[in-house]
Amino acid sequence: MSSGTKQSRSTSSVNRAGLAGGIVVALGVCAVLPIDPAAPARTAVVAVLVAALIVAAAVLRSPAALRTAAFVGPLFGCFAVGILADWPPALTTVLVCVLPLACLLLVGRWAGVAPAAPWLARGRLTPEAPWLGLATVLFGGVALVAWALAVRPEPAEYLRDLQRLPLWLAILGIVGFALVNPVWEEMLFRGVLLSELATVWGARAAVLLQAVLFGAAHHAGFPSGTVGMVMAGTWGLALGVLRLRSGGILVPYLVHVTANAVIGTVAVLILR
Repeated sequence: MSSGTKQSRSTSSVNRAGLAGGIVVALGVCAVLPIDPAAPARTAVVAVLVAALIVAAAVLRSPAALRTAAFVGPLFGCFAVGILADWPPALTTVLVCVLPLACLLLVGRWAGVAPAAPWLARGRLTPEAPWLGLATVLFGGVALVAWALAVRPEPAEYLRDLQRLPLWLAILGIVGFALVNPVWEEMLFRGVLLSELATVWGARAAVLLQAVLFGAAHHAGFPSGTVGMVMAGTWGLALGVLRLRSGGILVPYLVHVTANAVIGTVAVLILR
């Protein structure tokens, strides 16, 4: 084989990796775009884009892009239908925690796409994991208190609903939300996006990009705006490191649950 042929094949592999990574990132962007019931046309445009990206992944025949498409497509569909049809939030949340993973595992039965979800593992508790997790939770809690006291934001509707309940019942509701919501977030960001980007662009780029997308997804969260995006992105970076070090999503999931419980409790107490 001539050196020119080898170089051509190498260039082709690099181009395919670049295209595959671009599809994965684009699908990640579509997954974090907010769905506004007052703007169904915008959601329809994003749905067309998601469909086009799924077709592109199939044409490219990239396992990383196909696995991402198999997860993000149903995820976006569940959110879009649930929000636009005004389904109960609990029903939508259950669907996004179950259906995307089921579709990914089904697609992963094809030899060309397997393994479907190697990240779906307990992993191991590394020596630095407890300290990094504790630092993440404490930093997030302190930063949140400082932000809430400085800005005094208007509580979101679900927080106002919780504030009407007795404190113990409100905290119970927060814990329930903290246990469920991180399921789909960890599967998307530390599972699918981090793993698939790592296969095409390397672990460092993958950790950084999933953190950026995680931050963007929290633009309208608590805290919100640019500050909220930066805080959530920093948090996502730490969770990404925990995911790589532990080898599974259990450790980042547990840290995510703890941080969400702390954030929700602080929000209810401060914004009363």
